[in-house]
Amino acid sequence: MKIPNSWIPPKYYLGQRVKQGEITGLEYHPPGTRRAYELGQGWSYTVLLDDYCDSVDIFKESQVELATPKSHKEIKELIDQHLVRIAALTEQLEGEQA
Repeated sequence: MKIPNSWIPPKYYLGQRVKQGEITGLEYHPPGTRRAYELGQGWSYTVLLDDYCDSVDIFKESQVELATPKSHKEIKELIDQHLVRIAALTEQLEGEQA
């Protein structure tokens, strides 16, 4: 998608993880349009709020917050949790095949 030169470039991009969820849509509201009047001039972002449901919300660019990077300890804990789940599923699968 090419953005017209007269538009301000978006600050965020499709698929980007932000504090509120994942950006799944962008919309520009040029000055003087009805959408700019209703939602404010500039960019708005559709954000998928939860990976496990289809709830979305629309945020103005000023409302979007970047996700804070996780510490190494938090990342290791998440990996360990996933490894435990993988081991349990593998065991379950092997039990069904026997």
